Amino acid sequence: MKTILTNILERITEKIPTLKYVDENWGQLDYFSPSHPVKYPCALADIDNVQWDDLGNHCQTGVAQIRITVANLKLGNTSNAAPAAQRQKAFQIVDLMADLHRALHGWKPAENAGNLTRNAIRIVQREDGIKQYEILFDLQIADESAKPIRIPVKNVGLVINTP
Repeated sequence: MKTILTNILERITEKIPTLKYVDENWGQLDYFSPSHPVKYPCALADIDNVQWDDLGNHCQTGVAQIRITVANLKLGNTSNAAPAAQRQKAFQIVDLMADLHRALHGWKPAENAGNLTRNAIRIVQREDGIKQYEILFDLQIADESAKPIRIPVKNVGLVINTP
């Protein structure tokens, strides 16, 4: 899981240089203080949920839900009366979501994982001037880390299984 998350964060940082802050989501946007611990625009990633299926022999496959939160300060006007340049800047978050989709959808973040598949986008309503969306991706993963290791014992003909 650590590899998947760190690789996703590295991919976002590499592919979308317009983001000023990319990190694991630990609640930074809910840290109400005069100075938020992020710079805008930002992207925060986390693994929300994993549903596991048992394959036997201590091996499992799962489907993980990856949540990418993208946020920006809503400083511009998007009304038809606003100047075109101001409207374009105000809609920058929509461009960032498209960039995230291009960077992550169909990309494989680890050897034990499939390709990321975007499955939903939802808006998060806020009252503090931050425009926030969540982009949800599904990811199939395999985990064989608990699989027993078979160690042959020489000249005895025994095999010892260790968990």
